[in-house]
Amino acid sequence: MAKQIINLHRWAPAIDWAVLGLMFASGLLHPAMGLYYQSFAVIFLSLVAIVLSGGFLLFKYSEYRGQRIQGERKKTPPVAHEIFETVRAMFIGACLAAWPVALYRGGYPTGYAFTLAEMELSWWMVVLQMYAGIIVIDAYTYWKHRLLHTKFFYPFHKHHHSFKDPTPFAGFAVGPVEAVLTFWPVVVICLPEAKHFVPLYLTAITSFVLLNLYLHCGVTFTWAEKLLSKIGLNSSGWHNIHHSDVVVNFGEVSFIWDKLCKTSRQDVKARA
Repeated sequence: MAKQIINLHRWAPAIDWAVLGLMFASGLLHPAMGLYYQSFAVIFLSLVAIVLSGGFLLFKYSEYRGQRIQGERKKTPPVAHEIFETVRAMFIGACLAAWPVALYRGGYPTGYAFTLAEMELSWWMVVLQMYAGIIVIDAYTYWKHRLLHTKFFYPFHKHHHSFKDPTPFAGFAVGPVEAVLTFWPVVVICLPEAKHFVPLYLTAITSFVLLNLYLHCGVTFTWAEKLLSKIGLNSSGWHNIHHSDVVVNFGEVSFIWDKLCKTSRQDVKARA
């Protein structure tokens, strides 16, 4: 078993690239192949522009404002490497998102709903559905992260931990295998039964992007830490600990599962 793990560490980069190629080739199976690759191009460029521009603005701001978590940087952060991994992850995200988008553009039924009438629900039920979805995603991302720290999957996650003192550009700096595990739920929208109210859905995605950039900015802002802790969401101070101590603080959206499963640094130290 140990030998297999060693081999997996060796082959993980090649597997990552193979997964990236397979994801792009999946568009050949799409019923609207032309629309798929058009949609992919637009989504990919949009994601890269949004995430990198947001990362750049927060990086510049965080370098001069806020409280550094790990003290003054002793060396230049590997921003180029973080950006490269982020672009690869956005490539995977675009490959997955292009499936339901191209179906919708081609006139196929999907789960996209732009009005309450299409949702066939009242506004308060739509809001309740969104919060229920956030709870499910929070649980999924926590256990996905725990899975990535098992011996078998860690070879696909370890390079994210090479960013021990990350910048906002590291927020989505994950390999293709991890990106698939992170973004695959978007394909569920291909099912007409899986209705998603687009205005709230896009708001939730935008909020997740902003949160993830903040989690990796390397600094804390007092007002943000207080606000996020009050509503049960993860914070930069909480997640940064995971980059310096990889066996604690696994939560990606909130810290609730870390508290429930006693995987926070405080709980782990208490058991030591």
